[in-house]
Amino acid sequence: MNNIIVPDANVFLEMIYGRQLQATARQLISHAIANEIQLVAPSLLLDEITEVLCGNLDNLQKVQQHLLYLEQLVNEKVLLVVVPSLAIRMKAIEIARTGNPKSGYPELSDSLYHALAILNDAIFVTNDFKHVAKVNRFGHVEKLADYQKVFERIA
Repeated sequence: MNNIIVPDANVFLEMIYGRQLQATARQLISHAIANEIQLVAPSLLLDEITEVLCGNLDNLQKVQQHLLYLEQLVNEKVLLVVVPSLAIRMKAIEIARTGNPKSGYPELSDSLYHALAILNDAIFVTNDFKHVAKVNRFGHVEKLADYQKVFERIA
């Protein structure tokens, strides 16, 4: 296992909206800024965050401020954004097709993040407990609430 973390969009949304795990999300990003970990995410991350801000934040200056922050993280190579390759997309499809009608199936969007982590021997960190429960057998996935343990393991 290397020091690569694939953060779900909800990690950034924890910070933006001051949710329960805001401090944990800030810590994760601080570790990346300090070059203790590397953040890598599918390009979908930027679209998902933009969509949530568009629908939930009326103040356009605040929307721009949050998007500019993400852009700065990308420009400073704190956050590497990648267009998913065919291998990542196929692994995501495999993940998304697991599950069953009773408990449900993983979302393809979450599976893209997870596939990126698997194929890069990294860890997908998410606040989506349902996704973690559905796909835990694939490994390479942890809850944001458990980030400190993850960091201690990889740092």
